[in-house]
Amino acid sequence: MSLQHSARQMELSRPTVVTGPTAEPVTLAEAKRQLFLAESDTSQDAELVSRIQAAREQWEHDTDSVLLTQTLSVTSECFGGREIELDSRPVSSITHIKYYDENDTLQTFSASRYSFDPAEREIELKWNEAWPITAIRWDAVTITYVAGNASIASVPAIAKQAMLLLIAYYHYGNRGDNDRANDLRAYENLVKRFLRSSYP
Repeated sequence: MSLQHSARQMELSRPTVVTGPTAEPVTLAEAKRQLFLAESDTSQDAELVSRIQAAREQWEHDTDSVLLTQTLSVTSECFGGREIELDSRPVSSITHIKYYDENDTLQTFSASRYSFDPAEREIELKWNEAWPITAIRWDAVTITYVAGNASIASVPAIAKQAMLLLIAYYHYGNRGDNDRANDLRAYENLVKRFLRSSYP
């Protein structure tokens, strides 16, 4: 098997969701309280469920974070460097690393040949190992991994508050409420706070 070790860093695609979360960090009841809607009023439930999901996806996109357990994948046109840093956080495990070899045959890179540091979100080659040479294609390498918090209780409060602000912005902004810009500004401020180095 041909191997390579390049100083070139991999350029990873944005994560693609393989398996989404089984729940949302914000419940329907919490969204209704934010909007001053009666919990017994079910007339807007379908709309609110959609907005809860949209708010989570926007937060995850803006902060490169994953709120509840999901399986994600990223691709690259080649391997490179000794370490691969995943953008999403938190990451709990690597499912597999697959690549197309020189003959354009799909292979799995053995987990015994690399280590994973969840705290740093880094995949690192073990001693005396090297990455395989890949075929020339945009999706030569695919890394599939599990990310997100294991329970709703583990989701940062700042993320839930940001989602609630977005839900209000989506709900009332679409109805012409000119004051909803304050919700969006408050949301953006929470994104900035979360992205500071003081957050894990």
